[in-house]
Amino acid sequence: MGTFQRFPKRIRFGLIVLFMMMIIFTLFRIVFWALFRSTAQEATAPDLFRAIYLGFKFDLRLSLLTCLPPLILSWIPGLNFTRSSTARRIWVGYFIVVAIILVLGYFVDLAHYAYFHERLNASAIDHILDTKTSLQAIWESYPVIPAVLVLILFSIGLGWMLRRFAFQKPDTPSPLRKWPKVVVVGLALICYGFGLHGKLSQYPLRWSEAYFSTNPFVSSLSLNPILFFFDTMPYKKLPYSKKEVRKNYQLVADFLGVENPDLQTLNFSRYVKPEKKLPGKPNIVIFLLESFAGFKVGALGNGLHPTPFFDSVAEKSLFFTNFFVTRPPTARAVFTFMFGIPDINDPHSASRNPIIIRQHNILNALEGYRKMYFLGSSANWGNIRGVLGHNISGLEIHDEGTFSYLPDDAWGISDLHLFEETNKVLRTQEKPFFALIHTSGNHKPYRIPKDRRDFKLVKAGEEKLKENGFDSLEALNGIRFMDYCLEYFFSLAGKENYFKKTIFCFFGDHGTVANPEFPWDKLTLTHHHVPFVIYAPGYLSEGRKIDTTASLVDVLPTILSFVGVPYLNKTLGRDLLEDRLPDQHVAFIESIYRGLLNDEFLLLIDPQGVKRLYRYRSPTPLEDVREKYPEQAAQMANLQEAIHQVSKYLLYNNPPASLPSTQDQK
Repeated sequence: MGTFQRFPKRIRFGLIVLFMMMIIFTLFRIVFWALFRSTAQEATAPDLFRAIYLGFKFDLRLSLLTCLPPLILSWIPGLNFTRSSTARRIWVGYFIVVAIILVLGYFVDLAHYAYFHERLNASAIDHILDTKTSLQAIWESYPVIPAVLVLILFSIGLGWMLRRFAFQKPDTPSPLRKWPKVVVVGLALICYGFGLHGKLSQYPLRWSEAYFSTNPFVSSLSLNPILFFFDTMPYKKLPYSKKEVRKNYQLVADFLGVENPDLQTLNFSRYVKPEKKLPGKPNIVIFLLESFAGFKVGALGNGLHPTPFFDSVAEKSLFFTNFFVTRPPTARAVFTFMFGIPDINDPHSASRNPIIIRQHNILNALEGYRKMYFLGSSANWGNIRGVLGHNISGLEIHDEGTFSYLPDDAWGISDLHLFEETNKVLRTQEKPFFALIHTSGNHKPYRIPKDRRDFKLVKAGEEKLKENGFDSLEALNGIRFMDYCLEYFFSLAGKENYFKKTIFCFFGDHGTVANPEFPWDKLTLTHHHVPFVIYAPGYLSEGRKIDTTASLVDVLPTILSFVGVPYLNKTLGRDLLEDRLPDQHVAFIESIYRGLLNDEFLLLIDPQGVKRLYRYRSPTPLEDVREKYPEQAAQMANLQEAIHQVSKYLLYNNPPASLPSTQDQK
């Protein structure tokens, strides 16, 4: 105790209050476990220990945040608790009030979980807007008077402990000298910052890390309900109207081919049992290519031919030339692709919305497959770790810290190193596998890493760059290096046993701005248009161009149908290889403009609601032909609005579901 008493007074105060707060939060975590452990189901011991460890870090952050005001404001003379007895009384009152609010929050959280099986979040505000009804329900459901008495006793006890220990004014026998004091204060500040950040990583500890398991109880055990409540505040209002969804339900149900449409339950489910086309269980490898805009690809007409390897692969593949992503940026593409719902969540991507973290995912139909995600940087980016890990059973995430290479820049290790590390993992697999490889190198400022092997930079004149849509020489060499990295990967993979037993798929996460003189740039399509390729060297004898319109939501249904795996589809994706009428080939887009494309027409709706219709693949793509084709414009506008309303609804109403039983399938 002697050494501790020599520490600066604010540090002693911080440690004591921190200890008190952590005891309170830990007790509530124990209570949560005791009350709801029966819902743990098949949670494993390692997952539970990890949940408790993460919960400790969240609790530590809340404790540190609680201590922050007195530590900062005490430098104001009138609030300096190290010298003023009045200031000490003020801060004792502050902690009592804060503690009562936090304890009440924990009690509400326990009640909320008991009723909704979810930790407290901002949507609970909707339940308490009717104050009279809410208070009556609380009075009838919970022991209000005993709880109030407990709170009073708790306040008295906490006030006594704070005055006795945290705000005591003990004699300091011999304070630390100057340099030891500087060291102690410096270490305290570093530890405080580290505790708030939560981890040794580029990205801080985020709510999404609690969703590392597909078991809901494990994730709930990890969360701190107070922090989670504030994390969900930007999303407290539901963005959809059931009235609007019901109004548009039948149109979307018919478009999707829903087997048992139900206007009351708003059912969009259909069980897909594709014909078995390929032998065995092929591996599936998907390349999500950063900023792989269609206009930059040689196979789609770029005159500088910056992607010779990709072009050669496209010739031998199923090559979808008129393929569109819903909306940039990358996080939205990941969510849309993985869950089959256009990510039109606002204000941020759906992966950042904690209220819609639970989603049905058809990858879980890949029984017996090992599932992996490879990313050169941290999967905490965009909360991708949580949204994928919580919904894809058994997903293994390979990201920063798991590779033998150190990061080259903020985007992590280079694509070249990522492909090398990925091949090392894939070559050792004994079970069939699904792997998503997420590149990040083709990104401003387009840094080419020092380790570039025999890749050579090229030069091109400004006029030539402009003609082909590149805004800089660095952008040209950036996509060339991505193409080089792909070629390098396949030079490695081609020597491995898994190569001939694997289906490789490529698509861009989004496009980019092109030369403003490009017609498609004026229509904003260069933001959305990317190539999509299915390359199966062990299964396809020849390639085929597919020029019909396709969309990012369709990727996983197409791949699973191609492999011949039955799956339950509850969202908007469809099998692109299934025969359908020409007007059924559509892509929904939404960024600056809302829009819908089919094989001939593009409907755009500007922010003021003005509709325009273009024959975007014709020699006159910028001519508004709405007056010439009023029925076409009306039909596309109705479908666009229907998909828009249903997408907003499905983001919040797509819970995980199992495949139908054998009886259900009959």
